Amino acid sequence: MDVINTCISLGRLDQAHDLLDEMHLAGVRTSSSLYDSLLKAYCKENRAGEVTSLLRDARKAGIQLDASCYEALIQFRVLEKDTPGALNLFKEMKEAKIPRGGHREFDMLVKGCTKGGEAYLMAKLLQEIQEGQNVDSGVHDWNNVIHFFCKKRLMQDAEKALKKMRSLGHAPNAQTFHSMVTGYAAIGGKYIEVTELWGEMKSFAFSSGMKFDPELLDAVLYTFVRGGFFVRANEVVELMEERKMFIDKYKYRTLFLKYHKTLYKGKAPKFQTESQLKKREAALTFKKWVGLC
Repeated sequence: MDVINTCISLGRLDQAHDLLDEMHLAGVRTSSSLYDSLLKAYCKENRAGEVTSLLRDARKAGIQLDASCYEALIQFRVLEKDTPGALNLFKEMKEAKIPRGGHREFDMLVKGCTKGGEAYLMAKLLQEIQEGQNVDSGVHDWNNVIHFFCKKRLMQDAEKALKKMRSLGHAPNAQTFHSMVTGYAAIGGKYIEVTELWGEMKSFAFSSGMKFDPELLDAVLYTFVRGGFFVRANEVVELMEERKMFIDKYKYRTLFLKYHKTLYKGKAPKFQTESQLKKREAALTFKKWVGLC
């Protein structure tokens, strides 16, 4: 074993591989650490054929690789643009119940799917997360998954990912909300969904002091004005002004004129429900704010 380790440290990887093969043929049980070390060395030297061959040998010999080796293999597959191969390794690692020291394997898979634009693989990764063991991947990694789906306008998958993220005890943050809001805005018509997100955002803002950047709040405001949700739009304006954020009034004046030019131009009806009155007052308040009355 010392000889094999020495060969690996000197970069004589083929010799180390030959010695491993000889030991296996002689019936000598070898340590999993030797396979780990040689596999990682092959990955480092970008020797794809040898990685595949040695990995196959390790499986045949019943060798259980450690977490750091799986991490190196997954990273290698992602860099080789073999995301399906990386996903299979992740699944194998999960099924073997190998304890992971962090979230790097998951993070690399997410990045691999994102760079390759492989929506079906991201969906498979999400399925892996949902089935069997819970994969505690961290808020940052979940945000990568959600952002990917939102960018591809796969909002049902984004909603599933958000639901799973919450079930694992991770509270969404400003980045999560930003991806969801911009995703809904891109496909249009999802005003109720954005309203629900806004309610959650307000709750987080007051309970935990969560900070929202102007770009996110502007996206929420744009959605509400486009959809004619002026009660909510005024809430966003109030929050942005409280935090001294810039709001492009000209943009919103133009948007109002484009979609709501004739809204509430005549006299108010004699009989209005409380809800109708509230909506009218909110629209007129917004109209006044943008300088149209």
